[in-house]
Amino acid sequence: MAQNYATKYKNGAARERRIMKKLEKEGWFCIRSAGSHGPIDIIAMRQNHLLGVLEIRFIQSKKTGYLTPQERMEKEELEKKLGITIEVI
Repeated sequence: MAQNYATKYKNGAARERRIMKKLEKEGWFCIRSAGSHGPIDIIAMRQNHLLGVLEIRFIQSKKTGYLTPQERMEKEELEKKLGITIEVI
């Protein structure tokens, strides 16, 4: 039986919160883009004092790690447009 939209949303949101909690334990400050339906679900930042730079991670949360062709295209277009890498976790 296919999951309904509300259940998929709740499961996805819970997964994003788990990812954020893990990152925060590692010293990252995280922002969740709730309900964005875009290629970036979480933005994580932390100061790297050794290198003297602000590290920024752009994360797309996917249960299986699989991106549909449409999702892959949107991700690649945004990466190219902004000059960033979006991690799929």
